[in-house]
Amino acid sequence: MPTPSLIVGLRLGGKKAAVFGDGPIAASRAVFALDAGADVVLYTANVPESLAKWTDSGRVTAVPVAKYGSSDISQFSVVFVAAGANGAEIARDAHVAGVPVNVAGDGELSDFTLMPTYRGASGLQIAVTTNGVAPRAASRLLREIVDKLPSDLEPQLVQVEQLAQVARTAELERAKVLASMEVSQSDNEVSQSATAADTPTLGSAPSSVAEGPEYLDLATLRTSATQVAQDTDVATASAYVAHALSDLCFVYAAREQTLGAAALAWTRRAEKNAYGEWVSALRMETRLGAGHAAWGALASGSRVAAIASSESLPYMAPVLAQLAARRQPIVVHAAAQSLDDASCVRSDVAGVFASLHSRAVVLASASAQEAHDVAAVAHAVAAAAQVPVVHVTSGAFDADDTNSVHVLSHSQLAAFVADVAATQLEPAEAVQRALSLFHAVSGRTYRMLEYSGSSDAETVFVALGAAAASAQAALPSIMQESRTGVLNVRALRPWDHAELVRSLPASVRRVVVLSATNGADALLADVSVAALIS
Repeated sequence: MPTPSLIVGLRLGGKKAAVFGDGPIAASRAVFALDAGADVVLYTANVPESLAKWTDSGRVTAVPVAKYGSSDISQFSVVFVAAGANGAEIARDAHVAGVPVNVAGDGELSDFTLMPTYRGASGLQIAVTTNGVAPRAASRLLREIVDKLPSDLEPQLVQVEQLAQVARTAELERAKVLASMEVSQSDNEVSQSATAADTPTLGSAPSSVAEGPEYLDLATLRTSATQVAQDTDVATASAYVAHALSDLCFVYAAREQTLGAAALAWTRRAEKNAYGEWVSALRMETRLGAGHAAWGALASGSRVAAIASSESLPYMAPVLAQLAARRQPIVVHAAAQSLDDASCVRSDVAGVFASLHSRAVVLASASAQEAHDVAAVAHAVAAAAQVPVVHVTSGAFDADDTNSVHVLSHSQLAAFVADVAATQLEPAEAVQRALSLFHAVSGRTYRMLEYSGSSDAETVFVALGAAAASAQAALPSIMQESRTGVLNVRALRPWDHAELVRSLPASVRRVVVLSATNGADALLADVSVAALIS
């Protein structure tokens, strides 16, 4: 048996390779070196036609064999000798100069062998060697391996590399921030600076971040074993959960640049998540195919969340569909808002409906407290069902409202998700289990469809998110004049026609869907179908 060889990848970019001989073997050796980035000096009597384009571009320089001298060999990083050339003499020169050499058909003179290799567009390379035994078998094995590669493997590798580049940039930025925290004029100032960085106070923002929403007291939430009352808004409440339960948080804000401010600030402060790990929040470009970086992150095993405007969801829908098909968990916290022609932020759920065909779970909240609670449920459902979950917050409807919110601590959030995900479930079962266990943890009750109002209501308003909250707020005054109720749709997907009918009083005669968009309304379509088949 031949002695085992060390398999390595030789980078030849910017270096020179020598090829001796002519014919197809010399040409193939030259192409090997060219593909690896080398410039080639070809010692030959006849330049193969297949190398003409390389000679024209200057990558291949042809030199008559007669002009070769033994001292020339030291300028090269690697040497190839084709059959028919003076292999023994050239190999001796290479060995004296310490340059690795391959002599075609002569393993004794060769320092290395060439393997049949697949080179993909993404940089993927696969090579197979039998170490000189049955070389044709190596080629056949390579073909069989390449034929079985997943069709989407290379695009995913490109996404992983893009994500790695983004993450490396984020790590450099975080290192700069940490370094700036440690630089001070005295030991006392250094101590004070470190203390301030480790214990951020309510409403404080890092020096590199402009004024924004009030940020939660993460120092308390990291150490508390129970819920903590904090004054905050919708965006920060959901961002807190996303930060606590993920390793990477992508911000897709389309044209609206204030979304994700809290998560980005916590990354700059180097705040850790509920698992004691660093979190990178990254602002991404919103365009067709948005979400591919998140897909790549999931492939690497990271816990992934996204913060987006509902305006961004149509761009993300194709990726969400692919993730759902592959049972990949991600939570997208989508603010129901968009920019109008005057660049004013307005409430809008039209983009949410674009995600309904992706087979993602879609949950809705309508206040800062609900945003926090439903965000936690969303992460638990994603972990238990291994599917994407879109959590729709009220967005611009109450973006400026700050309220007291009972916030689960880091330890409570981590334990809650672990309890829900202890058993892998289908999406509907996961939502039911998460809502039930959340009540046990927090004392707050949520259902997939929540009815409030007269038990003998004749008219029921069906609404989602902020529209449902407005209807519920007006309900007491309306009930004084008519028997009325409101059905708050907490889970738009998965949708159960029979459950909708069961949630309505038997006395109902009219169902009014409060449309949240000027275009086609998926909620109206769902309710209409339920009415027809009931």
